[in-house]
Amino acid sequence: MIAALTLISASSAEAGPTNGDKEALASAKEYLNSQAFSMKGLIAQLDSPDGGQFTVAQATYGTDHAGVNWYKEAILSAKQYLQSQAFSLKGLIAQLDSPDRGQFTVAQATYGTDHTGANWNKEALLSAKEYLSTPAFSLSGLIAQLDSPYGGQFTVAQATYGATTAYK
Repeated sequence: MIAALTLISASSAEAGPTNGDKEALASAKEYLNSQAFSMKGLIAQLDSPDGGQFTVAQATYGTDHAGVNWYKEAILSAKQYLQSQAFSLKGLIAQLDSPDRGQFTVAQATYGTDHTGANWNKEALLSAKEYLSTPAFSLSGLIAQLDSPYGGQFTVAQATYGATTAYK
């Protein structure tokens, strides 16, 4: 029985990719043309009932054979996030590395964030303006919010710049 299973597995491997594998690869390339993905994120999208509905094996095949540079994808994803809202360096790395968001590795997230060309003082200013548009903040409260590990995660210098400039 084991010999028969081994023979079947060996002949399946020699047969090459299945039609499902090829379709998953084509779908992976289509998704990558529309937005940035991490490896885990792309597999999840391809396997999703709302996405490609491929098996995990097919999704993995498509992702593995799409010829992707995940570090470049991290840069693209970081830039996409920065177009939608303000982030600190630490906050953007956390967003990209989050298991619920970007799903990049810490190395990829750090690389992507480091290569965005972002002006972190400008990001702090944008974030300060976002905070000021909702509840009222004192200057010191806004700086504390921007610097907080639960808020903006900006450095004290960036938080001070953003808050004082937003208050002008």
